[in-house]
Amino acid sequence: MNITQDEVVDSQTTLHIELEDADLDPYLDRAYRQVVGRMAVPGFRRGKAPRSVVESLMGRETLLNEVLEYMVSDVISRAVEEQELDTVGSPSIDDLDMDPVQFKATLPLRPDVQLGDYRSIRVDYSVDEVSENDIAERLDRLRESLGTWESVDRPPQFEDLTTISFKGIVDGEEVWNRENSTFYLHEEGGSPVPGFAANLVNAELGSELEFTVAVPDDFRNLSVAGKDALFSATVHDVKERALPELNDEFAQSLPDGFETLEDLRKAVADALERDSENSANAEYITRVMEALLEQTHFEIPPLLLENEIDRLMSEQSEYLRNANIRMDDYLTSRGMTEDEARGEAREQAEQRIRRNFTINRITTLENPEVSATEIDERYNHMQSGQSLRRRERREMREHIEDMLKYEKTVDLLISIAKGETDDNDSDREEPRIPEGGESHDNSEA
Repeated sequence: MNITQDEVVDSQTTLHIELEDADLDPYLDRAYRQVVGRMAVPGFRRGKAPRSVVESLMGRETLLNEVLEYMVSDVISRAVEEQELDTVGSPSIDDLDMDPVQFKATLPLRPDVQLGDYRSIRVDYSVDEVSENDIAERLDRLRESLGTWESVDRPPQFEDLTTISFKGIVDGEEVWNRENSTFYLHEEGGSPVPGFAANLVNAELGSELEFTVAVPDDFRNLSVAGKDALFSATVHDVKERALPELNDEFAQSLPDGFETLEDLRKAVADALERDSENSANAEYITRVMEALLEQTHFEIPPLLLENEIDRLMSEQSEYLRNANIRMDDYLTSRGMTEDEARGEAREQAEQRIRRNFTINRITTLENPEVSATEIDERYNHMQSGQSLRRRERREMREHIEDMLKYEKTVDLLISIAKGETDDNDSDREEPRIPEGGESHDNSEA
């Protein structure tokens, strides 16, 4: 195997790899074993034809294509080991040729993370107190969730539930047409366009009214954005929400079955305090990470960044698919191209990479202890009765150990930022990294 390595630029390098005939033999043999059982070769029982016969019938290139993905991956792993490279993330393969077999692989290299004095970070921590007004608002929302809609003989107002029919015309073309549609009048409502609901307030029941709404320039439907929409609408029915009385009987009617209204108020107050604390903790972690990353410096390999953007885009596409929304429709609704969406994801991808590499570097320095009991507990929780092979169990436990160390490092950083950690060893030297780099897999970011 002939390997030529380009210079390291932007924390990545390119290997030019060419395989000789002797290098191909194990891959040809693997491919032969994959195909021989499904080939009917005259003069031989199925699966018994020798490799030379199979190769002559299929051709060497066709046979290699059976194991091409494995071959390229395996060759890159061997080349990386031979060149003593500390890679991270997936490579990019270009200029693949089969005669002779050669290609180039661009590889992101593990960044050299330059930490600041992370043990000197201090960030103020506070939790918003829960007020009586907060409790009252939560109780009101609870009443609203259990309220009923009752018909009223009056013109509609905001917060009413109406039955309406309407048509909307833009540039002489009918864009909306609804008959006997249920419509909730909300002052900030944006359907069918912002400002539509306000024109129905105080409308006479059963009478058709006409009005014009200026559609905002940034409206999701670009075909009508920035134009005037002429509507005709009729309100057929109006319902208002009837709310239950806030008393002991109301508290007893809830699924949790509180004895008194005071018991309900205490439960609501406790829940609000937990929400406030959780919100404060999440916001605090963000601020600590921001302070940490401000004093941490390293170069992100461009290929690693593009791979992370791909991952974010794939996650978003999966989320939309689960919601039965096509990515093309989503982008159209936002007036964006795919390139613009990738640009929007770039900052998030960069922050994710910086956070993960920084915390992993601190994890290497601090080496938080994870017990076998902790691994067992998390393993039993995640495994959920699945039957795994020995290698899968080992890999899962290794992943859990890494995950727990990551979590403990974040907890340590929070303790440091709050000033809760005894920092007697802040002047210690960083541990020496063995020749050849740290032992990590390629999915760190």
